[in-house]
Amino acid sequence: MGPATQRPSFLLLLSVFCAVLTVACGDVPADAVLLLEIKAELLDAGGALRSWYPGGDACRWNGVTCSDDGARIVGLNLSSSGLLGSVPLVLGRLGSLESLDLSSNSLIGKIPPELGTLENLTELLLYSNSLSGGVPPELGSLRKLRLLRLGDNMLSGEIPPQLGNCTELEVLGLAFCRLNGSIPGGLGHLKRLRILNVQRNTLGGAIPVELAGCSELQVLAASDNLLIGGVPPVLGGMGALQILSLANNSLSGAIPAELGGVSSLAYLNLRGNMLRGPISPELNRLSRLGVLDLSENDLSGRITLSTTNLSSLQYLVLSNNSLTGGIPDDLCPTNSSLHNLYLAGNQLSGEALTGLLNCTSLRSLDLSSNSFSGVIPSGVGGLGELVDLVLHNNSLTGPLPPEIGNLSNLQTLSLFHNSLTEGLIPVSLGYCSKLQSLALGDNRLRGPLPPTMDMLTELRILSLYNNSLEGPLPETLVLLRNLTIVNLSHNRFTGGIPPLLGSSSLVLLDLTNNSISGGIPAAVARSRSLARLRLGHNLLGGAIPPELGQLVGLDFLDLSSNSFSGKIPSELSGCKQLNHLLLHGNQFTGTVPSWLGSLRSLGELDLSSNKLHGRIPVELGSCSSLLKLSLHDNSLSGGIPPEIGNLASLNILNLQRNNLSGPIPSTIRHCNKLFDLRLSENSLTGTIPPELGQLTELQVMLDLSRNQLSGEIPPSLGGLLKLERLNLSFNRLQGQVPSSLGQLTSLHRLNLSYNFLQGEVPATLSGFPVASFLGDDKLCGPPLEACSQSQAGKELSNTAVAVIIVAIVFTSTVVCLVLLYIMLRIWCNWREVAVSSSDSEGDERRAGGWSCEDGKTSRSCDYWKVNSMSSTVVSSPRGKKQSQAAAAPCIFHLKMEQEGALEKNSPV
Repeated sequence: MGPATQRPSFLLLLSVFCAVLTVACGDVPADAVLLLEIKAELLDAGGALRSWYPGGDACRWNGVTCSDDGARIVGLNLSSSGLLGSVPLVLGRLGSLESLDLSSNSLIGKIPPELGTLENLTELLLYSNSLSGGVPPELGSLRKLRLLRLGDNMLSGEIPPQLGNCTELEVLGLAFCRLNGSIPGGLGHLKRLRILNVQRNTLGGAIPVELAGCSELQVLAASDNLLIGGVPPVLGGMGALQILSLANNSLSGAIPAELGGVSSLAYLNLRGNMLRGPISPELNRLSRLGVLDLSENDLSGRITLSTTNLSSLQYLVLSNNSLTGGIPDDLCPTNSSLHNLYLAGNQLSGEALTGLLNCTSLRSLDLSSNSFSGVIPSGVGGLGELVDLVLHNNSLTGPLPPEIGNLSNLQTLSLFHNSLTEGLIPVSLGYCSKLQSLALGDNRLRGPLPPTMDMLTELRILSLYNNSLEGPLPETLVLLRNLTIVNLSHNRFTGGIPPLLGSSSLVLLDLTNNSISGGIPAAVARSRSLARLRLGHNLLGGAIPPELGQLVGLDFLDLSSNSFSGKIPSELSGCKQLNHLLLHGNQFTGTVPSWLGSLRSLGELDLSSNKLHGRIPVELGSCSSLLKLSLHDNSLSGGIPPEIGNLASLNILNLQRNNLSGPIPSTIRHCNKLFDLRLSENSLTGTIPPELGQLTELQVMLDLSRNQLSGEIPPSLGGLLKLERLNLSFNRLQGQVPSSLGQLTSLHRLNLSYNFLQGEVPATLSGFPVASFLGDDKLCGPPLEACSQSQAGKELSNTAVAVIIVAIVFTSTVVCLVLLYIMLRIWCNWREVAVSSSDSEGDERRAGGWSCEDGKTSRSCDYWKVNSMSSTVVSSPRGKKQSQAAAAPCIFHLKMEQEGALEKNSPV
């Protein structure tokens, strides 16, 4: 250990030694030495322990409380002091300690079991640190403990049942940890317990009925756990209970009527469970109840609650259940204190607001996603306290009443997805000067925007999509400088974009499917927070402003179906967050930019239906997040780059109607998430890669039609069991239709027409129409004409035909050789007989032209002469002469003839 390390230890020892001397002299309590040891074990990042030094008055040290006589330390409060390190073990030696508060620091490690020896301890507060491990069972020995708060740590394990021995305990806080197991029934022994908070853990099991023994319990908070079983009816006997929070568990069964007997209950939260059945009318007895949340269960029946009885109720949430019927008239009568009413996501019907027009105390009203009908009554203007009016996803009809302008406190007006008809947006809406969110989309509103829109200076969300609104956008919209979301899509707006560019806070601008004209102003780049820019299906034109490349957070750019021209600007490469780039249906020229490969977040790229040319850049293979790639209807040439196989996440690949050539790369097999593959109407050559059969997720279509593909249809395509449409028509495919295609049970469209296929159509494909096989003249069998006997041979594959041809040629050759051998034998025998006859009939020989010229003997004459001399005439049984040489092979005769000629010419 080096000197630098030794010095602090030496100083510490020196400090402790000085403290001991000081204590010996009686200047400070004896516990001061222990405090200095505690200081040595902690990292004092906030300087809270700066006053702790040897020789000082420990009773004046920060956070230290001494006994009345100054002899012992009884309290230590270092909460929120910026301390780091572990909880010092030496704390267990401060035997007189009554209160220990180390909460809201950055302490780590385990809670020391030694704390269980502090028998005088009444308060132990270690919450809001980063402590881990379990809750020490030794804490159950602290019989004087009244306050134990260990929550907001990383504690794990079970709640030790020994805590039931802390009979003086009034507050037990174990929330926001990682505790598991069940709630110990032994906690029911804590007769003085007022607060039990175990929220946000992973506790399971049932709520123990023994908790009914905690007769003074005021707060039972066990929400956000994994509790099961029912809500114990015995809780209804806990007369002191004020807060009962069991939300977000897996509790089931009915809400016990006994809860109506807890007269002191002010807060009841049972949301997010699996409770069933009707809402018990007994709950109307809870006259002190201020908050009732029963949302996100499976409660049914009619609403039976009345604020006439629930006179203190301010917050009622029944959303996302299966409640039926209408809103009862006495739910919110005159003089009610109800401020917030949430009934969204049920099956309620009738007129939405009729029974609530007297509920003038309402501030937030959410009746969305029900089956309410009728008109919005003009009396809604009397609900002057309304801040939020949420009625979307219903069947409301009629116009938006002008009285809506009386709601001067209104901040949210959400009426989208109704059937509001035949009316303008009232001018009076502009008087709702505090309005922040206006959502009237998906209705039947018509006409122009009211000129008073510029008065809504607090407006942040403007959503009017899917109506019949028309006319130019008012120039005064430029005054709405707080706009973040603007969705005016699917209307009939005309004019230009500039009025919407007054806000530099825009996050979304959607003008899709209007008649907006002109160009994209460069000023749109001032909204540096813009994430979605959707301008598709308009009359816009010109070039894309290069300034859009400054929108570094842009996620969605849709300029499709306009008249944009020029090249795709390279500045867009600065939009690294782009996930959707939709430029199809324009007049863009140039090539597909290679810099697109640098957009690693790109999930959808659609450049189809433009005037792009050149090759598909290999750099696209780097877009590893790409789900859709559409380049169809351009003039692209060259081959399909094998790097396409790097797009392992690709779902859709559409390269139809280009000038692509070369083979289909087998690397496409690596795109094993493809469910739509279209390569038709190109000039692709070669065979269909068998590897396509590995694309087992192909479902929508495999279209390779109108190319120059050759060879056979790979049987491996039979592995595409999810495929619904297969089109291989207008190619040069040969051979048979593979029977494996019959395995495609999901296939409902098949086109193999106009190829060179032959043989019998597999019976499993006979249900497809004749058009599926037109132009393949050598195919037969249902649904085509039956195969004849002569056509049976056509069913053979090219390989089989080749084998047969080889066999025929081989057999013919053997037969020919045998016949040639026989003919030679016959010829030789015939010649022997002819020579024998000539020897006996010399006149015939000379007459037959066998004489030698000039009476000389030539080799040919010698041949015949020798041949005749070597022949021995024998008599046949029938008296006929037969040459014995005729029985010998012809080659033997030749040999004898040559030897005879040699003898004759020999000088001997």
